[in-house]
Amino acid sequence: MTNKNVALAGGGLVALGLFLPIATLPVVGTMNLMGGGTNWFALSVMALAIIVLVLAFRSNERDVIFPGAAIAVMLAYRFGMLQWHIAEMRSRLDELKDNPFAGIAETAMGGVQLQWGWLVLAAGAAATIYAGIQARKAEEIGILERPDSSATKIAAVSTALMIVVPAYELAQLVSEKSAEVAGVDSMNPTNPAATSVDAQAVQASREQADYIAKSLKVYDLSARYFDSMLDGRIPGVEFKIKNNGNRTLNKVTVRVVFQDKDGNPIAEEEYYPVLVTSSSFGNDNTPLRPNYIWQQESGQFYSAKKVPNEWEPGRATATITEIEFADTGLQ
Repeated sequence: MTNKNVALAGGGLVALGLFLPIATLPVVGTMNLMGGGTNWFALSVMALAIIVLVLAFRSNERDVIFPGAAIAVMLAYRFGMLQWHIAEMRSRLDELKDNPFAGIAETAMGGVQLQWGWLVLAAGAAATIYAGIQARKAEEIGILERPDSSATKIAAVSTALMIVVPAYELAQLVSEKSAEVAGVDSMNPTNPAATSVDAQAVQASREQADYIAKSLKVYDLSARYFDSMLDGRIPGVEFKIKNNGNRTLNKVTVRVVFQDKDGNPIAEEEYYPVLVTSSSFGNDNTPLRPNYIWQQESGQFYSAKKVPNEWEPGRATATITEIEFADTGLQ
């Protein structure tokens, strides 16, 4: 196989891998890097893969090493961050050891699994770097040497994409952690502001409950067995959410209760169709704005693997149990 074909295969595998499953997380379910298409990290990796493909088509295999190396670094970063998030969830689970719900949380964490999409992504990055190294050896050029202005530009663009998005994510993460620490301190009973914070929390809870009752609607609920490529035929649900109010929502939690043939509730699952976070894991980071409708992508559904066999397909109810308002300035 020529270096050109290897580079083309590498770029194609990276682009494909962005849409393949990389992990299974509790509540979120199976996730991929691309999410809903608004994930800047995944879009940056896609841009690098496109650069690889363009260079290969132009028979410039020697320079694919720059976007290839950038892809490898970004994938290593994302893999490390995923492992860190999983470790953090396990750490929080340890804090619940004396909580009566600890067993449920521990069972949920048992469902955390890495998926085969990582193998495709790694193979793509490795093939791209290999093609670049082999092409440079054939031309007797140093591995990271930039023999002309074109190579310099490609190296600069690759480096920028490799640094900017991860750096922004890390800055957001640090900011969130700082805010979390500040929030814990504000709830300290010895803090004079604690009473005020409690009062605000009660008011916010009432406001959210009122908004859920008057302004949000869950409809087109379909609870049935779906065909999954990884798990075969499994229970699942589809639904839509309409925001009839005047507030933008950063989080919407939906609880689905499954019933047997007699209409008795026998199991339930919670889903987070709207969840705006800095990490973008498992969601597309899109808020639900006034008059907007949320629905899943075509061909996608929420799985409910733990629903027992006694469940009667079609019998289920969906209720919005929790929301989070976006900041006024972001609406």
